[in-house]
Amino acid sequence: MARRDVEVAHDFVHRWLALPKQRRARLGNQVPVDALQIAALSHPDLALRRLCLGLLDHYASVASTDTFRRALRDPVPSVREGALHGLACERCRREDICVADVVTDLVEILGSDPSAEVRHKAIAALARFIGRDGRARDAVIWVARHDSDPAIRYVAGTVADSGQPHVRPRKAALRDVRRAKAETSVAPAGPAVVSVSPSPRAF
Repeated sequence: MARRDVEVAHDFVHRWLALPKQRRARLGNQVPVDALQIAALSHPDLALRRLCLGLLDHYASVASTDTFRRALRDPVPSVREGALHGLACERCRREDICVADVVTDLVEILGSDPSAEVRHKAIAALARFIGRDGRARDAVIWVARHDSDPAIRYVAGTVADSGQPHVRPRKAALRDVRRAKAETSVAPAGPAVVSVSPSPRAF
């Protein structure tokens, strides 16, 4: 049965991709949700797993919450990013998001995901909930001090200081960190301080 579902999902995704963008919405009422959920977790093609997550995000986000959470354990970072987006994006949803549940998921990602790219996106998502759940700010402050990645510490520190839900994209943040490091390394040295031991004759 699972194999049949994967085939159904594969066929639907390719039919959806073949349509012009303006016509894809017409397939909204034909989305095979169950088949896409199974394929998102088990299809051997990582690109198709990610596409399935994207379709579920747009057409069945609430019904697919468990699928998104399970996909956070996918071995491929880009697929986990798709799962994170499915859990946390409010623009793609027709229903209200459960902030408490989403913050719990994002905090867990920040503490456990091995990919700096995924953790960076988790910070960007978590920043949008700082004013709605105190755990979000606590997690951002912790990451600003302890994450192993300098760009993540930089953007988390910026969010913690400003309280604004804007996070620099990863490439831009990496450039900022490199620039700051370079400026520090070439900063003019202050006046030399010479340490002189007192002469025994002075006493």
